[in-house]
Amino acid sequence: MKIFIAVLLTLIVAAGLAVAIQHDPGYILIAYGKTTVEMTIWVGLAVLAVLVFLFVVVFISLRRGVKVSDKIGSFWSNRKANRGRSHTTLGMIAFIEGNWAKSRRLLTDSLKGSDAPLINYLLAARASHAMGDAAASRHYLGLAEETSAKASIAVALTQAEMQVENGRLEEALATLTRARRNAERHPSVLSLLEKVYSGLRDWTSLLALLPDLRKHNILTTEKIDRLERQALMGQLEQVALQSDVGAVQQWWKHVSRAWQKDADITLAYCRTLVALDDQVTAEKVLRQSIKQNWSPSLVAFYGLIASADLSRQLSAAEAWLKEHNDDPALLLTLGRLSLRNELWGKAKEYFEQAYRRSPTAELCFELGRLLNNMGEQADAERYTREALQRQGQALPELPQPHLAN
Repeated sequence: MKIFIAVLLTLIVAAGLAVAIQHDPGYILIAYGKTTVEMTIWVGLAVLAVLVFLFVVVFISLRRGVKVSDKIGSFWSNRKANRGRSHTTLGMIAFIEGNWAKSRRLLTDSLKGSDAPLINYLLAARASHAMGDAAASRHYLGLAEETSAKASIAVALTQAEMQVENGRLEEALATLTRARRNAERHPSVLSLLEKVYSGLRDWTSLLALLPDLRKHNILTTEKIDRLERQALMGQLEQVALQSDVGAVQQWWKHVSRAWQKDADITLAYCRTLVALDDQVTAEKVLRQSIKQNWSPSLVAFYGLIASADLSRQLSAAEAWLKEHNDDPALLLTLGRLSLRNELWGKAKEYFEQAYRRSPTAELCFELGRLLNNMGEQADAERYTREALQRQGQALPELPQPHLAN
């Protein structure tokens, strides 16, 4: 039905045009220079219609040609991108496997088709570093930094890690110091700084870094506590090299109260004081620390120092017997303090009590020396032999010659 109507309309239009042409064909004159073109208006309209038709056909053809060209271009672009991603993946696999040369070749071959050249450059730099090619490593790091304005931190971290691996800690520190401005967003900088400060034994800087490590949860609490203990010990060792007891005491004042209660830190501080001939301060610190937090290691060292008032020192230690009367370390210390007060019988009694609870080589040596000087030769020799046996230094039982009567 639709076709019939269309044909009917076409015939009607054609008949109308035929009547119009017969009635008045019209006239068109086109003149350009010496050239003139004459035609009826209906021929002109026909020519115009043909030109419009040809224009539409050419336009549609060109548009379809552009689409085909875009499809072809897109096909080759996708092919290159897929090839680049494939090479990047294979390069990363080779990197993980430790095949550095193959990894670098694949990563650099895929750069043209890669949509993430930063990764390629950074891994290529690391592969070059692993191969010992420092020049190539620097080259790829430079190219990586040019890929994006936001790549500077990633490049700095990569460079610092390689510098740390090579033992160039001062250079790594300079690199990380520049990058630390963005540490809030890049906490990995802090982790590398911890390694650098520890390697350089820069304990003061490490202690200053620890609050940031805690804030960003870079390390576990236990790891940070171990680092802080290590830094404090190292700092004390460096201060002690000055042979200035005042500087050592000043260091102790800056140690937090929590760490002043730590037995290991306190013991190291008191050992340093004794080495610098300040036993009076060491005795005071030990006495207060032991009173607050009982520690056998501190109690044992308390018996190795001499305060200005030896009788008072012995009385202070004996007061601890009320709560720790069975502690071998305390009994050994009491025996030694009794010796300092020249109370030979009391010293022997304390040593023997300690021996009954926990015999050690050190205790046997103390008993052997005391009994020898008290004229009890047989018991002194017995304790001395036992001390040597406990140390693993006793001679084997072998036949010996006997002197003639």
